Amino acid sequence: MHPSETSPVTAHVLNTVTGKPAQGISVEIISAKEGVLGRDTTNENGRCNYLLKDYLEKRPQAGAYTIRFHTPQYWTSNGFQPFHTEIDVNFYLADSTEHYHIPLLISPASYTTYRGS
Repeated sequence: MHPSETSPVTAHVLNTVTGKPAQGISVEIISAKEGVLGRDTTNENGRCNYLLKDYLEKRPQAGAYTIRFHTPQYWTSNGFQPFHTEIDVNFYLADSTEHYHIPLLISPASYTTYRGS
């Protein structure tokens, strides 16, 4: 895949303790109908641009999805005891022609998410 191409669903994880991107977090996207559709790891900018790399031409169907962020390893490797075992963000993909960007702001004991642009 060309570096400028991204999947129809992307994520961005920021560490609110340091104010920096959270690199090295394993992320997967799960369809309620089909199970796990893709996996990626946050890069040095805290971004996952290739979650649905196989869906660049064949767009995902409208429906319920979950993005699962596996954060415990990230926190323990940075000297923190994590509270959450993983973070699931459930969302509805209503229009398969749109891009869905999901930022996640994390600390060892809390998180915030929203639909980004």
